[in-house]
Amino acid sequence: MFGYDLGIDLGTSSIVISVPGKGVVVNEPSYVAYDTETEKILYAGRRAYYLDGREPNGVTVIQPILNGAISNYSIAQKMVQFFINKIIQKSIFKPRVVAAVPALATDVERRSLISVIISAGARSACLVEQPLCAAFGAGVDPLQPTGTFIIDIGGGTTDMAVISQGSMSQIDTLRVAGNHFDDEIAKYMREKYGVLIGKRMAEEIKNRISSAVPREESISMQAKGRDMFSGMPAVVEISGNEIYECLIPLFQELTDAAQLLFERTTPQLVADITNDGVIITGGCSEIYGIDKLFSNALGVDVSIAPRAELCVAKGTMIALNKMHILDRFGYRFQTKQDVRIR
Repeated sequence: MFGYDLGIDLGTSSIVISVPGKGVVVNEPSYVAYDTETEKILYAGRRAYYLDGREPNGVTVIQPILNGAISNYSIAQKMVQFFINKIIQKSIFKPRVVAAVPALATDVERRSLISVIISAGARSACLVEQPLCAAFGAGVDPLQPTGTFIIDIGGGTTDMAVISQGSMSQIDTLRVAGNHFDDEIAKYMREKYGVLIGKRMAEEIKNRISSAVPREESISMQAKGRDMFSGMPAVVEISGNEIYECLIPLFQELTDAAQLLFERTTPQLVADITNDGVIITGGCSEIYGIDKLFSNALGVDVSIAPRAELCVAKGTMIALNKMHILDRFGYRFQTKQDVRIR
């Protein structure tokens, strides 16, 4: 085999790249630090992530992917190029890429993503919807005629789909996910305690004490930030059930969308899902009780896939090996002649 085939999950919070036969080779935050004057990339990935909110003069840190869509074309292209070159090194052969895309991404968003990947050094790219990739990565064969209900909760979007026979019977994409949980926590701290906290602190609160259902034993942690009024450092003790209360409206949006998806699904597929249960993937699947939340709302068993945050990336790798089958469902590799490259 000449060159590489790569599977890329280019998400709002992280970029995960897998290689058939090797597994996941890159798992980095999708942050870029660049020189404000020249727009030259200084750092990409974890180092840029830790620099966010701590930038010196002349340096800007951004997420070039927001809510599942490209928000800064040139920076996104340079970030993807950085990580592709890290993998292929000095190989003269350009890789083929299968990349995950939100289920309801617009044609413009799809063309932009393909354009970014090809401009970054790929010879061709194929986009596969995130729920389909998540199903592959979770160990389910969505090409079987039985129905599978996948809920992928990422950083910028939540994708839900009922999949059967390689096709998505029902799909929905919500702009409610991990980053929105962080924003809601920061807003709660500001409004209730008058304390301004940074993104990293909001994310730490979410990861450590947030929950999708009330906890029987309350846990707490110290949140550190700046007092809105005095401008001095402030430390507040907050409990997990407090954070649960502030996130209820967002969790309600997710469960309402899942129920609507069920209502639109055929009875036979609902019967399949009742037998096999619902599978949750994505980084936010680690929130305490999120499986119980959906189980109570839908009345079926809900499980969290192993290594849920890597399921989509693993699924793109499996999709590469199944392209001869996916080709029947209209999935094609596209080259720079097929899309308008900037």
